[in-house]
Amino acid sequence: MARSMRPGRLVATLFLLAATGTAVWVLVRVVSESTLNTAAPAVSSTTSAPTTTPAPPTMSPAHKAPKPAVIGTTVPLGVYAGPGAVASASTFSAVAGAPVPYAFDYLDGTSWSTIENPAWFLQRWNGTGFRMMWGVPMLPSTGGATLAAGAAGAYNSYFTELAQVLVDGGQGSSLIVLGWDPGDPTVPWAATTPGAAQQYVAYWRAVVTAMRSVPNQQFLFVWDAAAGYGVLPSALYPGNAYVDVVATDAFDVGLGLVGPSWNELASAAYGPDWFATFADQHKKLFMIAKWGVVPAAASGGGDDPTFVSQFLRWADRQNLVAAVVWDDGSWALTNGSFPRSAAMLHTVAAAGAVTPMAKAVGA
Repeated sequence: MARSMRPGRLVATLFLLAATGTAVWVLVRVVSESTLNTAAPAVSSTTSAPTTTPAPPTMSPAHKAPKPAVIGTTVPLGVYAGPGAVASASTFSAVAGAPVPYAFDYLDGTSWSTIENPAWFLQRWNGTGFRMMWGVPMLPSTGGATLAAGAAGAYNSYFTELAQVLVDGGQGSSLIVLGWDPGDPTVPWAATTPGAAQQYVAYWRAVVTAMRSVPNQQFLFVWDAAAGYGVLPSALYPGNAYVDVVATDAFDVGLGLVGPSWNELASAAYGPDWFATFADQHKKLFMIAKWGVVPAAASGGGDDPTFVSQFLRWADRQNLVAAVVWDDGSWALTNGSFPRSAAMLHTVAAAGAVTPMAKAVGA
């Protein structure tokens, strides 16, 4: 048991505690007043907002809550500008108002020889500084190749050769968008019945296994799908072991005066929200493989800056690998047909430093 404290020592101790408390109170008061009197510099209307949100200051009636991060700071941009269109892709970066780290191109699917040896494309894109995304056809448009034969491994050698050509050509870390839009009945690898869906999945797995067998490859395989015909997208998913990135598209088709808002489009059955959730549930990266505005003549919203703004606000919350802008043909965002939409993209992209690559992808 502790001994009782003597009265004299008790008085001295109480006096010491009181003095210490007074010193601490004075120190806290000084620090607090110093903090409150050190205001952050005001941002004028002609000064760009910071691209990162600073730590919130000590709150008092004189302080407001910090503004949210600039829209677009987490939306790495890519561009599809047409086959081998290096100059157009480079120009797009200036028009967009921000660096564009990714370029997308579709390999020629005319024959097996054009698929397995994309020398024409490599000659144009190598050394441009873009990280490439390659749309790789699963079947050529000529010759009568089938999903069933592919599922049986009949075409594996073509994809092994393609992987070797890409690695030798300095494209071993490319993103491979294999057999995109399988629910589209117009593509050679269309899978619009349950039986075809099973063949598509088996064939996809065979192709990925063949390409991964090539030494020094570091490909990321992108499964790009959307609502299709006859088969649910989930039935076309090749499985977690064969997919690195889940992707879908986002165009303003149907967003006319009587059309849905972006939120309605995103939340529609098998719309972008569904794919974002699907990617999260499967612990996969997420990407918008194609997005943009659509001419009114094609049932789109035309020059629709609201769509661009709303899409980028949504994309800013998704931690995307990339959002690839369609900038080719009559749907090209920056071809002059959609000046207000292009201006909105520039405004959003130039407002902050667009991330050169999603953090999850790495170097």
